[in-house]
Amino acid sequence: MRVLFVVFLLSGSLAAPAQVGAFVPAPPSAQAHRFSSPAVDAGDYVYISGQGPNRPDGSSRPTFDAQLRQAFDKLKAIVESAGLTMDNVVYTHVYLEDITKYDEMNGVFAQYFPKTPPARAVLGVARVPESPLEISAIAVRSLADRQVVSPPNSSPIQSASPGILTHDRLFVSSMPGSDPVSGKVPDDPAAEVDLALDRLQAVVKAAGLELSHMVFVNPYLTSALPMRVMNERYARRFEFGNTPARATIEVLSLPGGAHIEYTGVAVRDLQQRKAVRPKNMPPSPTASPCVFAGETLYCSAKDGFIPGPHGGIYASST
Repeated sequence: MRVLFVVFLLSGSLAAPAQVGAFVPAPPSAQAHRFSSPAVDAGDYVYISGQGPNRPDGSSRPTFDAQLRQAFDKLKAIVESAGLTMDNVVYTHVYLEDITKYDEMNGVFAQYFPKTPPARAVLGVARVPESPLEISAIAVRSLADRQVVSPPNSSPIQSASPGILTHDRLFVSSMPGSDPVSGKVPDDPAAEVDLALDRLQAVVKAAGLELSHMVFVNPYLTSALPMRVMNERYARRFEFGNTPARATIEVLSLPGGAHIEYTGVAVRDLQQRKAVRPKNMPPSPTASPCVFAGETLYCSAKDGFIPGPHGGIYASST
């Protein structure tokens, strides 16, 4: 069995007979990175690396609008080199060094996805390799079953779909812990976490699924929300020892002043879902080491911590 390991901050799937392989759009960029491929063709899905605003000669355009368009043009070139169009994109991550540029980003985003926009997560971060932004994406090869998922009576997300359903996956946009109508963020951290999880669950249910179908989750939170509170409320929503794979990331800021948001992927057929745990690793209330979704293996984030006596140790160097 061919297995695609998904261990990135963006997540996706593989369920096709085609061989997994990297490809580079033609003509190749002078800035081609020797440590990563512009994209990986995994049969049913194409995974596209983060694209920044730099031109092939390394220079950057003078305005944020122009920088955004440069990054989107690079993303579009890769998508088209795979024989697809921007309509095939089902999920995107947008990293912004300045979250106040969120509205400006939305306007440009809508121009590149004018029909049925993909699911999306937007994060405020301290730094990206090509300042001031980066955009990564996942595209599905077949549009036959691609459809937008929206919870009943939900307010639309600017320029993005709450969820995108494909033949075998549900990609969920980041759901913040803010009121979907007023945008108000609760003062109580536990209430904010519950609200974000409620919104995540609403999208999943609108697709005819349950949280038990989730195979991968990204909790993004700022330093203002205690990790302990997030974990305690999160663990209540999933079966102990059978939780989704997870990568929890502390970010600088989130849109709308939220302190927590959740995004992730669910598998449509629960029989295709199987949590994987090494025999010497105890079950966790918050994350499975990896979860199969058919022939895709979604893996939780791994750090340099080595478990052991007295609480374990961290590696002494990067």
